[in-house]
Amino acid sequence: MNRHRPAAALIAALLATAPVLADTVPPSSPPPAPGATVVRFERDPFAPGHGAFFTEGGTGARFVYLADTPAHFPTDRRGSLRVLYDTTLPTGRISTPIEAVLGTDQDFSFGAVMTVRSEGFFADPNGFSQIAFGLWNAHTTGMGRTLFPSDSYDLVEFDWFANVTDFGGPFLSPSVFGGAVGGNAFFNFGFASSEAALPLDTPLLCHAVYHAADRKLQVTVYRYASGMVFTEVPGAKVTVDLANLNPGFLVDVLGIAAYGEGWPSLRATVDYDLLYTGPVPAPLRTARGMRTQR
Repeated sequence: MNRHRPAAALIAALLATAPVLADTVPPSSPPPAPGATVVRFERDPFAPGHGAFFTEGGTGARFVYLADTPAHFPTDRRGSLRVLYDTTLPTGRISTPIEAVLGTDQDFSFGAVMTVRSEGFFADPNGFSQIAFGLWNAHTTGMGRTLFPSDSYDLVEFDWFANVTDFGGPFLSPSVFGGAVGGNAFFNFGFASSEAALPLDTPLLCHAVYHAADRKLQVTVYRYASGMVFTEVPGAKVTVDLANLNPGFLVDVLGIAAYGEGWPSLRATVDYDLLYTGPVPAPLRTARGMRTQR
């Protein structure tokens, strides 16, 4: 028996019992928050003198700036950030300040446009690992997201678990960690899951909206259609109920995390063309059926 199956089975069992809450939060984004950030990767984010990102851990083999990639949709610009999600490598992450501190008691949104490449893509059916980006706290969110106990306090994360196991999958399963409780981030943690196969080799707009009034985070994934429009991927919407998170989260950076686990659970190359906080950057629009929104 594969030595990683018990851990994968445990997590998959948790996912199977997690609430799948779709369409319980209006899909519209809140107004732009102070300190809204838009990164388009038209220049090297790590270049000396004007680099926008802080690096941590094993970033050298994971994050590469490609200056000459063509535009992938009309408002895109040349250049992409290529991220290697390879669980055999040490954890690495990059982040940029959002010039604001966002917490549980205020509305906000964030997202990315990314393309998951089919070349070299591998998701072990005995593993359980994610493609991830999100918001975290530069001072309190540790690198041990995949460990138990974990030190990943104050983390609001988009997660797509690409593995297809005996329990189903792939899963769109955003995760939120609040402040420190009992020395383990998983003691103050919320998530929900929806089984969602995301298309490869296609620009995906991944958009998350947090509504403070009912303490719910809704995540939706759209695929590029034409012009300025991205259309919703069937099944790729899920809402996380954070009513029991105590203490809540405080986040102040936006970034991309590539986690290591010590075995080949996932290998995926992902090109990022846009990373942002606030509404979907204009003039891009998202659509569901005949309804289109900014």
